[in-house]
Amino acid sequence: MNTPQWHCLEGPDCPTLPLAAGMDSPAPLATPAEHPDARVFLTNKAGALAGCAALWWSATPRLAGARVGAIGGFAALDGDGAKVLLDGAERTLRGQGCEVVVGPMNGNTWRRHRWVIESDGRGPYLLEPRNPPAYPGWWQQAGYEVLARYTSSVVLLGPGPTVRTEVGERLARSGIGIRTIDPSRYDEELRAIHALSLKSFTNNFLYTPLDEEAFLESYRKLRERVDRELVLIAERDGQICGFLFGVEDFEALARGEHPALIVKTLAVDPAVRGAGLGAFMIDKLHQTGGPKGYREAIHAMQHESNSSLRITGRHGGRVFRSYALWSKRL
Repeated sequence: MNTPQWHCLEGPDCPTLPLAAGMDSPAPLATPAEHPDARVFLTNKAGALAGCAALWWSATPRLAGARVGAIGGFAALDGDGAKVLLDGAERTLRGQGCEVVVGPMNGNTWRRHRWVIESDGRGPYLLEPRNPPAYPGWWQQAGYEVLARYTSSVVLLGPGPTVRTEVGERLARSGIGIRTIDPSRYDEELRAIHALSLKSFTNNFLYTPLDEEAFLESYRKLRERVDRELVLIAERDGQICGFLFGVEDFEALARGEHPALIVKTLAVDPAVRGAGLGAFMIDKLHQTGGPKGYREAIHAMQHESNSSLRITGRHGGRVFRSYALWSKRL
């Protein structure tokens, strides 16, 4: 094989090159709106694009005090090309003062990140990361190790609640009520949810704050698919103190399968943690989903240290997919 050549292009734009056989356009893998600091790409002997990756270093999280460079928007045709591409990416990040590489991650964990590493064969669901099965092995061969693991689990929806009635009564006595999102005030609701997310996720792994407009833009894409009854908001004294975002699995629906209810995002104000609000909201969403015809719920992409895994376990959740985020010291 002729070893492909790697190149570095500063800025968010993709190179305008013919694509090698089997190579897709890199533009959707890391969009200009995600503001990569640079892109690295491979060209084969004919000068066609044979691999690509996007790099971030200017606004990345820190890891144990070390400066992180992120690699995302990755695609390659084989393991040899992947090694050349990753070597070039690391050289560029090292030149920017980065001490550790994390990937795949499009700059931060609000955006696309993680490789699928294990699966029971169930089809991909809406908003789930996906990748060719060979990619994790190629990264491992290039010296990358698993930094964090995540799982998605399926929960069968039963006829009744699993949370004790005393939990709901205690929350009500404390002044907490649960309502559904108001679609007529969608952006306003999202702004309040964004403010809560900044408080709730501060201690999450590799946390970086996301500006309000970027947060709104990511959820605006789902607006036409939102069933208001599947987005729950907890309030006390007119202030949001928790939210749970559920959405139908439209990808399964498009495949002609019976769709699951995806439990996408749960956030609870640190001031009310320990009161059972998260478990109560998930239980309420499950009870809402059953009469709507959902037979199962997907508890999506939970970090290995996430406290919500205990809730999934209480509901008898079965892991059907595992993911990993990788890292390498420079």
